Amino acid sequence: MTLRGLFKFRDDLRQPISIDEVEPISEIVKRFSTGAMSMGAISPEAHETLAIAMNRIGGKSNTGEGGESVERLLDREKRSAVKQVASGRFGVTSMYLTHADDIQIKMAQGAKPGEGGQLPPHKVYPW
Repeated sequence: MTLRGLFKFRDDLRQPISIDEVEPISEIVKRFSTGAMSMGAISPEAHETLAIAMNRIGGKSNTGEGGESVERLLDREKRSAVKQVASGRFGVTSMYLTHADDIQIKMAQGAKPGEGGQLPPHKVYPW
């Protein structure tokens, strides 16, 4: 027995709407997008597969901070629609930016120890 199993649907509260009033799936999928995952977080093959899938259904994939190869930028089926830009990221070129449907600019990103932006101990430990 689960808590969900104790719930009952109440169909007497609202009248059902006509199927003609329901938004078509071709319009709904335009609002789908993937999370921002760089090619350092997942494999290049997985990154590209997500982009292809989203492009085929009309959604948007996100490059994350890892960017995209020039070959993918030029291939409409394989490119990510959303380009992410973080401060100090190399590889952000005018070509990278002009092949974006949306641009996400990351500001005031937290420092990660070991990646060049170490926080002083007094800001981490409450002494």
